[in-house]
This record gives sequence, structure tokens and C-alpha cells, in this order.
Amino acid sequence: MIMKTNSKRAFSMVTAIITIVFMATLTALIMNVTSKTLQATSIMYQKEQASLLARSYTELAVLYVSGYERTPNSGCVETINSTFGENGNLYTITSTVKYIGNSANNNLPCTTSNILASWSSVNSGFDQTLSIVIDTYVKYKILDDTNINRDVTFHRRTLQKL
Repeated sequence: MIMKTNSKRAFSMVTAIITIVFMATLTALIMNVTSKTLQATSIMYQKEQASLLARSYTELAVLYVSGYERTPNSGCVETINSTFGENGNLYTITSTVKYIGNSANNNLPCTTSNILASWSSVNSGFDQTLSIVIDTYVKYKILDDTNINRDVTFHRRTLQKL
């Protein structure tokens, strides 16, 4: 009778140890999945923030160009540089503007380095329009990426008729 109770106690101890090991393994797995989910959410947030910043600065470039006096001697809007965010989560935004238009009408106020395409025509209609190509780049660092110090660049290109 005494042997049976000792073997029952030993069996209960083994069962308790197996249960504790199983629960610890399950907890470690849950923590790992939670960490990966948190990192993926952070990366998606930063990418979405970069997308919205690129859209905003593209619209800002269109506003600057449309409000700028375009005479042959006044020059033109070429680049817009800015930063957004705090030191730990800083976004660097650069917008470059290139012009497409009719050079016969003198509606291309820029130097040749900022003229993407031009033509000479005295026709009316589309030949009289001025268009711009805006390239907006948003650079940022991934927050959770502590081992590798690399920049991620989000690019948006827009063609806008003025």
C-alpha cells in the first residue's frame, strides 16, 4: 500500500513538471508572436505616415508652383526640403519639380536643368499649357530596427497640368 501512494506522488510531480514546461513554452511562443505583430504594425504605421507626407508635400509643391510668378527672369520653384517628426522618428522630405511646356511662349521660366521637355509651337490649345512633374521622396528609419542603421525611402511621382 505504501508503494502505491509513493508512485502516485511521483506521477503527480512528473505531471506538474510537464505541465509547467508546456505552459512556459506556450508563453514564449505567444510573446514571440506578439513581438512580431508589434514590429509589423510599427512598420505599417511608418510606411503609411510616409505615404501621407509624400501626398501632402506633393500638394504643397503644386500650391507653390501655381502661386509663383512665372516670368522669364523670375526663376522657378525647383526643390522643397523639409523634415517632420521628432529626433527618434524623423522623416526627411525632398520634393523636386521639373517643367514641361512650350518654349515659344516663354512660359518656361526655369534653367534648362529643370525643364524636362519643351517644344516650340504657336498653336493654341494643349500647346499653350504648362505641366510639372513632381518627385517627392520621404526618407525615414525603421523604429524597431536597432541592429541595422538603414534608411527607407518612399517615392511618389505626380504629373500636374497647370
